[in-house]
Amino acid sequence: MNNQLGIPKSALIAIGDLLDNCAKIKPGQEVLILAHIDGLYGGDNLVEQEAMSWIRTGVQARGANATMLWMDEPGTMHEWRFPPIAKAAVGACDVLIMNSFDIVTEEHVEYRDWINENKIRLIRNFATTTALLCSDWAQTPYELISEIRYQVSTHFKIGLPWKMTDVNGTHLEGTVAPSDNPAFPNYNVRREIGYYYPWPEWVQPPVVLENVNGQFNFSCMLSWWSRYIDIPPSWNEPIRLTIENCEIKKIEGGEEADKLRDFLESMKPRVGEGVYNFNTMHFGIHPNARVSEQQCPSALYRRVIDHCHSSNIHFHIGAPSDGTGSSEYPYWMHITGDTRKSTFFVGDKQLYDNGYLTVLDDPAVRAVAAKYPDRPGLGFVHRLS
Repeated sequence: MNNQLGIPKSALIAIGDLLDNCAKIKPGQEVLILAHIDGLYGGDNLVEQEAMSWIRTGVQARGANATMLWMDEPGTMHEWRFPPIAKAAVGACDVLIMNSFDIVTEEHVEYRDWINENKIRLIRNFATTTALLCSDWAQTPYELISEIRYQVSTHFKIGLPWKMTDVNGTHLEGTVAPSDNPAFPNYNVRREIGYYYPWPEWVQPPVVLENVNGQFNFSCMLSWWSRYIDIPPSWNEPIRLTIENCEIKKIEGGEEADKLRDFLESMKPRVGEGVYNFNTMHFGIHPNARVSEQQCPSALYRRVIDHCHSSNIHFHIGAPSDGTGSSEYPYWMHITGDTRKSTFFVGDKQLYDNGYLTVLDDPAVRAVAAKYPDRPGLGFVHRLS
């Protein structure tokens, strides 16, 4: 059936962008495509066999050697693994195209370190189904989103004051601090450094903060940790945080606030008082990162996509900004609080106007968009009312 129907043009465009501009596949390379089998049967690791076949076909068409490996690795809380067999296979490849919700560089310190030490070009593919590969989100040019990411980063200078308000009652102020993440020695960087390449591209480099004070309200978070907090990734009554000098002093709200408070307390034996840190933020950069329930029935996965939308600002809740983990707990507690209609100033530059990322109007960004007149880009993006 796959051979009879072929691959839709929209998916061919997306896969071409993935393989040529992000993965940069070359003839003769060893390319490993890694995915979880549970995702075929309703598990959190959303994936489709046909989508993987399309990507594998694209790799082979470029003269590279494509190997598909299916993992059966249930996630066990506080004992998440990078399977040894998968680890050995990754060590033998030139490029890894990873299709995983559970095993990601943000949370898994061992996995991230292994990729960096072995200099594997890691592509974290978010478009893991046929419908997602056919979406406007996947067809938006990788070059365009990369340019947005770079241009927005140029506005973050160490020592600049920043201020944020939101229609949900948020009011925060602070200062941009030096980066303490070796992957981002400063904030004005392109993705060429390091070995980690998300596709579609999704967030600006994390910004370390100091002197943060005020009120932060949010009603959604990344869904990796929400599962373990036992709350949905989006909810109705906001969680309200009182912040004093980069520390969470009060957590208020409904049932979700109670569960977050209990979860942070339960994590103190593992990560210490850092569970109340509030010293890192960044935001999405993709103007087309929205898909319908029909395109993606998984609420957990739709929230991952929403997280990288150019309207989405998020702060890290209770984690060291460098994400190093420790030998006792080799995972990073990467809980986020997300807002969607914020106004944000850094220095005298307004970066957000009620959820609209003003860098989308930058001449350099518009020039890249103009190179792709037949692809989803910036044409329909508008300021939220």
